Amino acid sequence: MSFFKSFNRVHTPQAPSAPRSYFYNSGGTFISDETAMEVSAYYSGIIYVSTQIAKLPIEIKNLKNEPVNPKNILQTISLTPNPEMSAFMFWLYMMQVALHKGNSYAEIEKTLDGRIKNLWILPSEKISVLRNAEGKLYYRVSDGAYDGRGDAILYPEDIFHVRNFHTKDGIMGQGLLAYARETLGISSGGDKFANALFANGGLPSGVIEVEGSLTEEAALKLKEGWQRNHGGRKTGGTAVLEGGATFKPISHDPNVLQFLESRKFSVIEIARFLRVPPSKLYDQDTSTYNNIEHDNLRVAVDTLDAWARNIEQEIDIKLLNKQFGGNHSNFKMSAIFRGDMKTRSEFHKNMMGSAAMTPNEIRIEEGMQPYSGGDEYYIASNNLSPVSRQNEIIDSQINKQVDSNKADDAIQEIITN
Repeated sequence: MSFFKSFNRVHTPQAPSAPRSYFYNSGGTFISDETAMEVSAYYSGIIYVSTQIAKLPIEIKNLKNEPVNPKNILQTISLTPNPEMSAFMFWLYMMQVALHKGNSYAEIEKTLDGRIKNLWILPSEKISVLRNAEGKLYYRVSDGAYDGRGDAILYPEDIFHVRNFHTKDGIMGQGLLAYARETLGISSGGDKFANALFANGGLPSGVIEVEGSLTEEAALKLKEGWQRNHGGRKTGGTAVLEGGATFKPISHDPNVLQFLESRKFSVIEIARFLRVPPSKLYDQDTSTYNNIEHDNLRVAVDTLDAWARNIEQEIDIKLLNKQFGGNHSNFKMSAIFRGDMKTRSEFHKNMMGSAAMTPNEIRIEEGMQPYSGGDEYYIASNNLSPVSRQNEIIDSQINKQVDSNKADDAIQEIITN
């Protein structure tokens, strides 16, 4: 055994924190995988982040930054990862599970010559990440054998693994569900209380007061009669009380009944967990016309770009580098602003004016056909000018200035003489 091995430099992977779906939170609300998605802000946030990544086009480029497609890998990751789903649905699933539970997995199916053939989704709850006696990492898939009656063993090179950003060891991601449990419980509990309130006709409970005392039988009869005639959604009727009995409703402040503050709190907290602006969870109180563009930029730079880089490196390591060293994947982040025509227009204008893109490259990105002569690069001077003619234009401007100076000198000489 080497000196370093005696210090256990190869550590054991730490399993994701349990979502405690079998526990009640401190507020008494049961939170599981399903009930968490019943919270509208959480549902909206998970869908928002996952769809933003799933819709991004993917490219593969070589060291010269030229588009390439080695062994049709581009088709696998950007069109059909497997015969049963599109790339959009594949990345949607991988993102949602990684956010929600911390880790999402897909088996990398290869041909006999090592070519990537398919990416098959694996249920995260059936995956255990372990180390063997030699310290090599492996993935155990419960009931993953071909006959479904035993476990399958897969090694890292055969697993596409997307992790959430919170990690205790760099190997396993930690899911939002385990850590947003209290916030989700507050929101879910508020929704259930409001539902129960409106099921009662939107009216608070009350008490019936009588003079003296009632027998147990009389009290039960009075209660059942009131509930039968006026309980639940039976509102608007006329109550008749006998024997000097009076009904006194238990009143609540309207703000308490509507849970306005707790609902706002839940939206803000869920936005923090997901690292998106509250406006992306349809919080209208924080959304204004002036900050929409800023929020789009924030979520693109702070959240989506990091997720894109996370997945790009997994693609490069697991699908490209061993066979196609030097090639790298790239999510086209500009597609995030596909619906924002003003931003896209400014971007393309600046790219064309700095000779970074040709008119045809812009047209292709916008889904239009290229035109003859549109492959020329332009740079902004007084007007857009072809790059190939820049020296000619500059020389022309210099000659004009020289001629102007000569004319001024000639006029000055005439005046002097």
